[in-house]
Amino acid sequence: MIRRTLLASATAFTLLATAAIPAKAEVSIMYAEWLASLVEPGIAAYEKETGDKVNAIKLPGAGYDQRIALDLSAGTASDVVQMDSFMVSELASSGYLMPLDEKAAAWDQYQYYMKGLLEVASYDGHVYALPTDTDVRMLWYSIPNFQKAGIATPWQPKTWADVLDAAQKLKDAGVEYAFQIPAGTKQGEAATMQGFYMALLGADKPDDDRNRLLNRKTGQWIGDSPALRRTLDLYHQVYVDKKLTPADLNYATDPGAAVRQALADGKLGILASGSWEDACLWDCNGVNLPSREERDKLVGWTPWPGSGEPGAKATTNISGGWTIGVNAKAANPDAAFKLVTTIFDVANFKAWTLANHRMAVRTDISESPEYMADPYLAKATALAADTTGRDTVPGYQTVSALVQQATSDILDGASVDDVIKTYHDALVDEFGADKVITYQ
Repeated sequence: MIRRTLLASATAFTLLATAAIPAKAEVSIMYAEWLASLVEPGIAAYEKETGDKVNAIKLPGAGYDQRIALDLSAGTASDVVQMDSFMVSELASSGYLMPLDEKAAAWDQYQYYMKGLLEVASYDGHVYALPTDTDVRMLWYSIPNFQKAGIATPWQPKTWADVLDAAQKLKDAGVEYAFQIPAGTKQGEAATMQGFYMALLGADKPDDDRNRLLNRKTGQWIGDSPALRRTLDLYHQVYVDKKLTPADLNYATDPGAAVRQALADGKLGILASGSWEDACLWDCNGVNLPSREERDKLVGWTPWPGSGEPGAKATTNISGGWTIGVNAKAANPDAAFKLVTTIFDVANFKAWTLANHRMAVRTDISESPEYMADPYLAKATALAADTTGRDTVPGYQTVSALVQQATSDILDGASVDDVIKTYHDALVDEFGADKVITYQ
């Protein structure tokens, strides 16, 4: 239902997208503005080497996922597209992306990509995009505000109760946004990944995927479970019962920018987010970063703890990342793939990875002395040893949108029982009753 509505809305963007891509372009690319420091040096190198002009279409980060999906479905997307890894399987299954296996096999740097990360960007046995980075997720916290609230650092919560207790102390100390956990449809995939799924993974024991959105063995979506209810209850405690944090940051024009401004203004206590924040809390392009010493005085981070339920994981993690692929309708597939490999050439890719404190996706970068010498990257990368991925199967985008709506309903004060019923019924409506299961 959601996907059909999304695709039906594509015509609203058609004229805009068509106008943005001049017809005489040899090759064109769409990318989010925060990725400019990787993409634009690659474009410059491509133009210098080939003598051809690239039509570069830089888009705002807010709403980027929806724009790419709509443009591809409408046939108006660029030749090369950046996309979140969770989109790859659905876009590939719809015929919108070109498989890269054959062309990539002839590229001398392809061998360095980590196999597991290529699988995230694959569908039906074929690679459809190359990852720009991967990530881990954690809880970031303001060290000055922890000191103000009398909470010892480094902070190492063992259960959700420890997190809520710290958030209450922060609130009592006058910290406005004691625990900012992404919620609502405006937050998009951040609501699903940075908050909901991280909590869900620690809400119950992992047996039979009781702590996930999808039973991966049966291919059925989980419409009701103790884990889902506990996760929604966590949101209810934060935003409704305990009122630990106002909801307004989730509705900001740019939620990420609003959250980072709140930290800069001394209004933020704990933030559920990811490894990119080591740069993004100041500048996602890695340009205007304080020194390592300054950053370490301002913020710390800790793994997401489990709920404390019997059999639940002690800490949780889920990894994603962004990718770049080629439109199946690219006028010149060879030129499009050439642009992709120029962007990912080791000199450009390594410099961007290090400057932006991103987790490497290739061994020629991750095993380099420069990467291993970065204390933050070395420590954060260790979290990836016990991580998992999203349910990157067709239908995930729809389910993620339903999760976002569920958290939005919690923000509006709906009960957990009502939200679960709405979520379950929407899954049945979208996929059929035989594709939805309930755990007691």
